Amino acid sequence: MNRIIVREDNGRKYYLYDPSKEIKHLPLVGQQIENLLTNILQSDIKEITEKPNIMELTFNNDIIMRIYSPLVFEDHFDLQDSYFRRLARKMKLFLEKESLKTNKNRINNKKVNRAKNKQMPKKAIVSFSSVLTACVMAINLSMAKQALEKITINNDKPKSSAEYIVEDQSRKIIHNNSISEEELLAKWKLAQAEYQASNPKAQDMSITDNEIAYDTSNEKQTTKGEEVSVEFAFDDATANGKLEQTIANCSPYLNKWIERYGLPKDLTYALVCQEYGRLDCTINSGGACGPMQLQVEAFHNDNAIEYLQVPVYENGKLTGEYDEFYVADERKLDDPRLVGQNYLVMQNLENNFQIGCAQLRRCIDKYKNIFLAVDAYNKGLYAMSSACSEEELAHYENDFNDFSWTSIIPSVYGENYGDKNYLWNVLRFLDTGTRGEADIKYYYNDELISIDLTNTNVYNNDLVR
Repeated sequence: MNRIIVREDNGRKYYLYDPSKEIKHLPLVGQQIENLLTNILQSDIKEITEKPNIMELTFNNDIIMRIYSPLVFEDHFDLQDSYFRRLARKMKLFLEKESLKTNKNRINNKKVNRAKNKQMPKKAIVSFSSVLTACVMAINLSMAKQALEKITINNDKPKSSAEYIVEDQSRKIIHNNSISEEELLAKWKLAQAEYQASNPKAQDMSITDNEIAYDTSNEKQTTKGEEVSVEFAFDDATANGKLEQTIANCSPYLNKWIERYGLPKDLTYALVCQEYGRLDCTINSGGACGPMQLQVEAFHNDNAIEYLQVPVYENGKLTGEYDEFYVADERKLDDPRLVGQNYLVMQNLENNFQIGCAQLRRCIDKYKNIFLAVDAYNKGLYAMSSACSEEELAHYENDFNDFSWTSIIPSVYGENYGDKNYLWNVLRFLDTGTRGEADIKYYYNDELISIDLTNTNVYNNDLVR
């Protein structure tokens, strides 16, 4: 069975727990989370179990979900909220049925006066456990209530219940930062011991240290990942000086975000070169702002404020941490939805680079294929996933030499949607040298992907010379 762990740690965090591996908690991100939640909602619940400090849901598709905090059912102002509200309803229906079965068994096991029994209401009065009541109200879970009360959690969620924020990212919930991870684990273990002392039957359901603790091992090794050879032809515009000037202008701001978000350095500079390349955060006539040309209305409008949750890398390894922030328009900082929230302003130069790199990271996490990701930066995170089937996406995710996907967006959204030549326009600023060769390296989760790219335009010209 697949065991999934859901925690609340500055937002919902998802892990695949595999006790057979050295790194037991494997973080899930992006499309993996979306697929997981979709599979769960399409499955029936087989069992709901309360254990010390956790709730465990077993589904008929061999997925076990362990929920370690009541806060995962609270509104986080993102699209995951709808999943968890539906999951709560699914749990309610399951427990209602279980309660009806229990009541029926009790009636059948007792010699009940049938005349009196007929007077009972047709719909049984269901007495939900504390865990169910909490789940249905999306306010609290019991999950060993004694244990959870031992940990101080501060919730900064605004009172507004507006349904906004795009993508499967989590709203920030602030934990007591004065508690170290070791202290937190100690509190959980103490609470668990107290729970077991007062509930002897729970002794056989204790949780091991490995299951409670986050995996913060510094020994995690980045896998070698995929090595791909790709050949195609595109123009070379590196000789006009724009790339060189973009690198000179932007490197003091851009390099740290490239490293922090595990991005391909040369290709990111090529993207910035195509977008703008200048240190100017004014908004142009098309509504784009700054060096990374962020579409202001797409990030901050009347219906939604974009919330980003971006995995952090260090020396090419996932740290398990996330940068989390709203994206705000400088002209709308009085927006009540921003009160008390952590946000970055698009018109701030430093922020603009960080937001742009974070968005590119999201595109990579969603599509894996770096060329698809670059195109998604221009056309929107969801354009491709909405335009083609899951089977097609799975194919393009792993076949870097099939560029037939470039015709899908125009056929679905029209020829004028985005820049149909965007990828090629970016690539023309990629320095492939005199032999037309470039090495593109980037990270997808903990996997290092290396692409040996050959620009046949340059390569063939060189051969002719």
